[in-house]
Amino acid sequence: MKKILLSVLALFIVSIASAQVTATIVDDAPYEYQEVEVRPEFPGGNTALMAFIGSNFKMPEYDGGGGTIKVAFIIEIDGSVTNVKVTKDLGQGTGAEAKRVVSLLPRWTAGEHLGKKVRVLYEIPIKIAG
Repeated sequence: MKKILLSVLALFIVSIASAQVTATIVDDAPYEYQEVEVRPEFPGGNTALMAFIGSNFKMPEYDGGGGTIKVAFIIEIDGSVTNVKVTKDLGQGTGAEAKRVVSLLPRWTAGEHLGKKVRVLYEIPIKIAG
């Protein structure tokens, strides 16, 4: 009887611990940009963001006719940029260069939802002239 009671108690404790870990992961998931009440903002606004990218982007040898590279990243609760990923690449090093430049971005003003700073998923298009 003691073994059964002890086994049930151990399973109960493990299930509570698992539920807490799952809750932390879900609470930590980034919000979509459109979902947050206060959206993250680059210092100086969108114009300053485009100027930063334009002045830091070094065009690789590219034979293509132009197009748009898309880069997604997370703006953390401290405003830092993490998890930079190219979601649309034109090839020939353009995506790698876009990722490099986005990784250099300074801290943003963090996004907020329900009065709390939250992680926000953001995607930016970078247009390459042909």
